[in-house]
Amino acid sequence: MNAVVVSTPPLESAGFLGPTSYRSLMSEGVSDSDPGVADTDRTTYTIDPRQLDLGLKVLDFLVENAQLLRGLVRKVYVLGRSPIIPEVLMFPALDMLWDLFGDYIAQDEPSRLRTVVRVFENSYQQVPAKLAMHAGELSHWISGKKVRWETIGSVIQIAIMGLIHMPERDATRIDPQQRSKDEALAQMLEVIDQLLPLSNALPVVNELMVCLKYYQLMLASQRFGDSSRWLYSSLGVLSSCIYATGIHQYDIPTGRHPGFIDLWQRRCFAVVYSMDKTIATILGRPPSMTRHYCVLKPPLDIDDDVDPPNYERSLQMLDSNGWNTDGKRRPSTIVRLRFLLATVREEILELHLGVNYVDIEGKTSNILQSLQSIWDTCPSHMKYSPEMWNEQMPCQDIVALLSVYLDYLHSIFLLHRFATQECQNEIPKELLLVAKTILSTVLVINEHRERAKEVRSDFSSIFLPYGLPSAELLATELLQSSNPLLSRPTYPGLPRAEIIRELTLYISCLSWVARPGSGNLGFCKKVKAKLTRILDQILDPSYVAPDSSGNHGGSSSDVSWAFPELLDSDFTINSLLHSDDGSNWDPGFDLFCGPVF
Repeated sequence: MNAVVVSTPPLESAGFLGPTSYRSLMSEGVSDSDPGVADTDRTTYTIDPRQLDLGLKVLDFLVENAQLLRGLVRKVYVLGRSPIIPEVLMFPALDMLWDLFGDYIAQDEPSRLRTVVRVFENSYQQVPAKLAMHAGELSHWISGKKVRWETIGSVIQIAIMGLIHMPERDATRIDPQQRSKDEALAQMLEVIDQLLPLSNALPVVNELMVCLKYYQLMLASQRFGDSSRWLYSSLGVLSSCIYATGIHQYDIPTGRHPGFIDLWQRRCFAVVYSMDKTIATILGRPPSMTRHYCVLKPPLDIDDDVDPPNYERSLQMLDSNGWNTDGKRRPSTIVRLRFLLATVREEILELHLGVNYVDIEGKTSNILQSLQSIWDTCPSHMKYSPEMWNEQMPCQDIVALLSVYLDYLHSIFLLHRFATQECQNEIPKELLLVAKTILSTVLVINEHRERAKEVRSDFSSIFLPYGLPSAELLATELLQSSNPLLSRPTYPGLPRAEIIRELTLYISCLSWVARPGSGNLGFCKKVKAKLTRILDQILDPSYVAPDSSGNHGGSSSDVSWAFPELLDSDFTINSLLHSDDGSNWDPGFDLFCGPVF
């Protein structure tokens, strides 16, 4: 197999260039009529034998597994778990994805290699996004005869994530080869590992590449864990793609109706920006994308593919806060609300992780007001309530709204917890009450566990980042208030008996919230053991936890020897994550089924 040289029209630009770039000076005002710009200019690329071999393996798998991939991708969209590529773009692209291949399976290797080269040629060219006013038009530029590696990669990664969370019986039913779920998953992971080097070598950075890197990040979170360098490096690549496309500073041009590509760019930015804040919160690291360099305009609460003649009519349906008054829950509605909450989360992260300590009290108060204003002005049908479980409402919609509600509550929790740094003797009642609300809300899932598991196989992404900080805080409060040596009175409005029941239930739930095979499974066991020790001490202050030596060197009423971390003001979820055995926590945190959707 020899290398192949192909030539394509030159790229219009290398990507977004800001005003400080010296290269931007040469790109301003250049047109095809300028001297030195010839119509015959071509760009050549060399496809080496290794790339051809990898491409051949990917296309072989793609054609042989067409029915399985179609079924998995459509299932993911039915459950509303793929927000960055709208359904109106993905479904037409999916339907024509195999048009290029024809009788590919029956062809000899040289013929199949020519198809591989065709996909490379398509991928080396820019998508004429300015001409794609409708999703249907754009789908013809990224699929069918013009199918690209970015499209193929996105389809396979969406299918993988759908398979991970699909019950074995359903996976076998839609697979013509009747493979076990584990066997099919192993093959798909091998193929995506072969495809990603091909996509990484492409010279074009566009919206489709942003989506591919977004799915790559979500898959990395499940394969390697949210504390892994693979996830963090994937986030860095994704953020760089956003900056390279210029989406971070893109705004719909005035004087014309936005096309599909305009609305899609705004959604891409909103989804990635929100994901960035989720990961920053989980890891306690600064976000990669900040408001200082981005246009923070949320996506419009309208349909994904609005015809220009109907655009003005759609805008007339929006209220003064930008929400649609027709009462529909669109994918863009969820993305919009998450994005608005993420803008406030960024400011909260600055308080916790930043170094500017000027007027902290004033900043905290202003942030809380902004947060409450966003929640108060969003439509009532976007606010979770326990009564939704008793309505004729899709379970996936309920879980999505519950996650958004928890995100809102967790921001309040983080604000109040930051304020407690000035409180030496007691935890403010506002923090205790919001922690109690979060824990109660998380535990509703247990009541509707069987129904919820029909649409998701893993709930550790809710029970750990939201439930654990609240459970830890409440357990610590009860333990310290029950020990006379610590002299910590309990807030009178805190229902002690109810909290103990909920802590007991939370500990029990840790046995099932992580799916089998998940890295979270072992971490849940560790958390369960720690919280069980604390709960035992709450219920029986004279209880002495056994240790390896059998001699703790302290009285039975002094809990500091058994739980020294409880006397540490920095005792948080992170101290639980990195305690006991000193091993690196790699839980395979499931962002795909978690709070980002």
